[in-house]
Amino acid sequence: MVPVSFGVPHVQVQSPNGSIAGRVVMSKEGTPVAGARIFLTNLRKRAVTDSVGRFGFADLKPGAYRIEASLIGFGPLSAMVVLGARENKEIEFRADTLGQLLPTIFVEGEAEPVPLRVLSTFERRMSVGQGRFITRDDIVKRNPIRLIDMIRFLPGVRSDCRGAICQILLNHDRSGCPPAIFVDDQRTSMAVLDITPPGDVEGVEVYRGAAETPPELNNQTARCGGAIAIWTRRGRRP
Repeated sequence: MVPVSFGVPHVQVQSPNGSIAGRVVMSKEGTPVAGARIFLTNLRKRAVTDSVGRFGFADLKPGAYRIEASLIGFGPLSAMVVLGARENKEIEFRADTLGQLLPTIFVEGEAEPVPLRVLSTFERRMSVGQGRFITRDDIVKRNPIRLIDMIRFLPGVRSDCRGAICQILLNHDRSGCPPAIFVDDQRTSMAVLDITPPGDVEGVEVYRGAAETPPELNNQTARCGGAIAIWTRRGRRP
């Protein structure tokens, strides 16, 4: 999918607020895509594209906004849109029919297209500064036998190992709740920490409690015991 933003003329109104509207289409045919999920991450607002692929967010104060689009079968995309006073803008997400991520293009007014780097979910969450993150470089540098060995030695993490089996606890809650485990955004069990080869992992997110866990991972288990999100190298491919 490719987000493209086009500046539109200012609308002379009393309020300094503006709006962001847009649509999601297939890149080659231009066919509208209904049911795509759109997120205005700054304000935690959501929208779903209608039957003609359109969505909109109104009454927005001047400033920079991150828009994300999520469509089944395609990786999530994000793009920045900068609103001036009383400005309305349109963005367009183009979904490639092969399910591949196309380069991101951002256009303002008459300016030349400027490529923007598409942030992965892992990178986006890491940029927030909450939780602990293990990158692919960290894994390669340490070259652990088991993935769990990369996690259990993080500051504040407790582990109870009996032979080859380790139990991980991310906080000091007396309830002793285990963390919620996710692989490529899908809920799973702690067994994956032992059976997933470190060489297959692109990155790991570790959150010690509800306060720092992203909303999309913050289920009942995570609210008690924190969360671990694993991103495999296989999961990153289209």
